[in-house]
Amino acid sequence: AELAQRTQPTRFVGYDTLETEAMVVGLVKEGNLVPAACEGETVEIVLDVTPFYAEAGGQVGDTGTLEWNEGKAEVLDTQKAGDFHFHHARILHGELTIGQKVYARVPAQRRLDIRRNHTATHLLHAALRTVLGPHVVQAGSLVAPDRLRFDFTHPRALTPEELERIESLVNEKILEELEVRVYPEVPIEEARRRGAMMLFGEKYGDRVRMVEIPGFSLELCGGTHLNNTIEAGLFKIVHEGSVAAGVRRIEALTGRGLYACCLLYTSDAADE
Repeated sequence: AELAQRTQPTRFVGYDTLETEAMVVGLVKEGNLVPAACEGETVEIVLDVTPFYAEAGGQVGDTGTLEWNEGKAEVLDTQKAGDFHFHHARILHGELTIGQKVYARVPAQRRLDIRRNHTATHLLHAALRTVLGPHVVQAGSLVAPDRLRFDFTHPRALTPEELERIESLVNEKILEELEVRVYPEVPIEEARRRGAMMLFGEKYGDRVRMVEIPGFSLELCGGTHLNNTIEAGLFKIVHEGSVAAGVRRIEALTGRGLYACCLLYTSDAADE
C-alpha cells in the first residue's frame, strides 16, 4: 500500500527480453520499507521495470542477478503482491539505495528449462483430456526448471496402457514441431467462444492472455512458453499417483531434466 502511494506498478518485460536496465523504487526488509541495503543483507527489491517472472499459475519465480556500479545482488526468487514484483535478493557486495540504476539479468538456460516444462504441461493437459475424457480438469500444477507436476480430476489410477498413450501423444506433438502461438490481449468473450481452457475459480479480466498449440491445446495462461514444441526435446512421465479423492498427480521431465535423469540411470546401471 505504501509503495502504491509513491510509485507506479512494476512493468514486466520478461516475455520479450531477459535483460534490462531498471531503477530501484522500493526496498523492503522484515516487512518495512528501508532507504538502503548493505552487503550481506537479504531484502525484497522492487524495480520500476523487470524481466523477472513472478511466481504465478504454477510457474516458479525467476532467479538471476542485479548489478550496479560497485555492487551486485543475487535474486533468489521473485514473487508478486498486488501490482508489484518483489525480488527476494541477497546483497553480495556494495550498497543498494532507492533510486539506484541497476542492470537486471535472468539466466537464459534456467528460463528455457522452465519454458520447456510449461509448454509440456499444456501438452499433457490436452493429452489427458484426449485419452481419459473431457472430465479431466486441472487441479494444480508446478512448473519448475527441473520438472513439472500436474494435478487433475480423475476418479481412479491410470493404467500402464493409458500412461503410455498419454506420454506417446505428448511426444508426437513435440516432434510435429508445432508453433506455440501467444495472444497477449484477447477479449474474454472471444476466448470463451473459442473454447479456451480456464481454471475453475480463477478471476479473469475483460482481456486475457491466450496460449495456443494449433489443433491440440488452447488455454488462458500468463506464463512463459516455447516458440515451437520441438524445443521441449522429449517428454517422460516418472510418476502417477493420488493427491486426494478424485484428484490424481503426474510428474514428468523434459529437456535437460530428462537428460540428467537418463545419465543418472545409466551411471547406476553401470555401477551394478
